Amino acid sequence: MKKLIESAKDFKIIPANFKSAAEILIQSVDDNSIVAKIVGLDNDSLKDYAVNSNVEVFGVNVVGLIYFETKIIDRKEDVITLETTQDYSIIQRREYSRVELNHGGLIFKDKAPDFVKRIFDISAGGVKFEAKEALETDKFYQIEIKLSNNMNISCELQPIRIQEKDNSYTISGKFVNLENMDRIVLVQYAFKVKMEEQNVAE
Repeated sequence: MKKLIESAKDFKIIPANFKSAAEILIQSVDDNSIVAKIVGLDNDSLKDYAVNSNVEVFGVNVVGLIYFETKIIDRKEDVITLETTQDYSIIQRREYSRVELNHGGLIFKDKAPDFVKRIFDISAGGVKFEAKEALETDKFYQIEIKLSNNMNISCELQPIRIQEKDNSYTISGKFVNLENMDRIVLVQYAFKVKMEEQNVAE
């Protein structure tokens, strides 16, 4: 676990209250514990990082995404000590980057509710979908993403590729002005969808 943590970067931590998710800076790792500094949270949000509470941790290395669940064993202000675990998962970047949006939705604020006919896939960077009419690639559209875990995300979408076929339009777009925590939501969603698919396959 020590070598795995040292090989990764861009760690995110998610407590039970997702609104208090944050970036963490790893300060030290040994066989029993991981010491990390929580970045950018106020004192009220830090209350969600109580000793003995469970958290999820994500990191990125050259292979892809590292994920593990663990417990907080100590906290001094914004510095926490996590219990080291050997139970972790690694998913290659190309495998978790895009997943289907099952039981979710994509809503355009200035379009009819049935504007989006089908969602092909979604990632932390963008979405591919089929629509009833074309969009303009030089415009930004206000959207709401409804995930199947009951999380909703608001941001803008810029279309980057549009293909017409049989009076329908396949549109690929990138998210713009996406909050950092919302990006974490999408990474976590994609990861868990992929893990569920792997578990079913096994």
